[in-house]
Amino acid sequence: MRILHVSSECAPFAKSGGLGDVVGALPDALCRAGHGKVQAATAIPYYRAVKLALAKQGLTPEDTGVIADVNLGAVTARVRFLRLDRPKRAPIFFAANDAAFDRDGLYGYEDDALRFILLCKAVVGVASKLMGGPPDVLHAHDWHAALVPGLVATNARSLLPRTRTVLTLHNLAYQGICAKDLLPITGLPWDVFHLDAFEWYDHMNLLKGGIALADAVTTVSPTYARELQTPEFGAKLDGFLRQRKVFGILNGVDTEEWNPARDPHLNAHYDVDHLEGKRLVRADLLRTCDWPELPDVPVFGVVSRMTAQKGLDLVASLASELHGLPARLVVLGTGEPGLEQAFQLAARHYTWNVRTQIAFDGPLSHRIIAGCDALLVPSRFEPCGLTQMYAMRCGTVPVVHATGGLADTVDDPGDAALARGEGTGFAFDHPTAVGLRWAMGRAVRMYRTQPEGWRAIQRAGMRRDWSWSRSAGHYLNLYQALCR
Repeated sequence: MRILHVSSECAPFAKSGGLGDVVGALPDALCRAGHGKVQAATAIPYYRAVKLALAKQGLTPEDTGVIADVNLGAVTARVRFLRLDRPKRAPIFFAANDAAFDRDGLYGYEDDALRFILLCKAVVGVASKLMGGPPDVLHAHDWHAALVPGLVATNARSLLPRTRTVLTLHNLAYQGICAKDLLPITGLPWDVFHLDAFEWYDHMNLLKGGIALADAVTTVSPTYARELQTPEFGAKLDGFLRQRKVFGILNGVDTEEWNPARDPHLNAHYDVDHLEGKRLVRADLLRTCDWPELPDVPVFGVVSRMTAQKGLDLVASLASELHGLPARLVVLGTGEPGLEQAFQLAARHYTWNVRTQIAFDGPLSHRIIAGCDALLVPSRFEPCGLTQMYAMRCGTVPVVHATGGLADTVDDPGDAALARGEGTGFAFDHPTAVGLRWAMGRAVRMYRTQPEGWRAIQRAGMRRDWSWSRSAGHYLNLYQALCR
């Protein structure tokens, strides 16, 4: 079975959030789960960031000789495909067009819709050449690749008559809404510009059209699959989605990258049966923060994009209360300027309780997630979330808002049951500062008064299977059902 993923991101080469992590891991897991019968690969843009990441790692992709000349109305854009092979990893194809992709950032440009239309048309046009034959499944991710199902269902059907399409919704908040004048450039016929496909208030909605024409639609957790069909979480597509079957398949994580027994970014190593090393990792984090050891004061961590969706304004609003809990807070991330400033101000005002690093720093994220005692993930909505799984893998207790994938991965049966090892973290139902403060208070009390109970929570989280093998199996079952 040939499976080609199409995405705007793929870790470790181009990543702004969880999408990159998923696309960086799922094709590899599919190859392993298929036991030699599955050929999976990924196609992403050849961004400037990709070039820099490849150079930093000493990797050089090979020119495949495959070229797509894509009609974009008045002009024809040439896309050249490069291939990167790595031991025991699925290949990655880079779609190279410097005018479209060799820029400072991945997104945020006025012509973003046109850039990703180019990616989708190019990949669909040469998919058979890239994969050594027609792909059985083209798996598109988010709005950037959502044109793929539309093309395969319409004007490209004769090119790929047996290919089936899957569209995964990683974050419904971003939909690729653009002017309808771009529709002729997409390669779609005008008869898909209607209420039940690409039309959106006299504009074109790429994600909506992809949902309508894909053979299957998935999202990244069972709870989010239900939530996105409600007005609260449906981003104005809830009614549209209620008419369709959406499969909720929980993401996994790279359990080797997040393995505290072998993580090269940590100063000590440990596992579920030998937690002593975690104390050394914690001590290293305290030294980095220039804080003395206070055994009864837990350290909370935040590693996140700084956006309102992530609920980090709730965390910032509680900075003044950390001393009274008592607790400390280490923050790593970048994002909205107002949130960045709020955490920088908190670090200046509450030197002994808050440390802030405004950066994207992979090694430091490992040291924080493994070194802190608890990780805060107070997202207002969270399709899946990965950091809470990274935390549990490292014996760090998550404190989460019970939504989406956070509700599916963090079990909170109450304090008594948690202390018996029957749950994996602390959850709160209402995304408010009061709700977060309540959950943090519970965590602090458990940490201070029931150390054995705290260790029981740590071990329960570490024993959970967060690998991609489970998720890959569900995807393979879906692909096989579509291709029968």
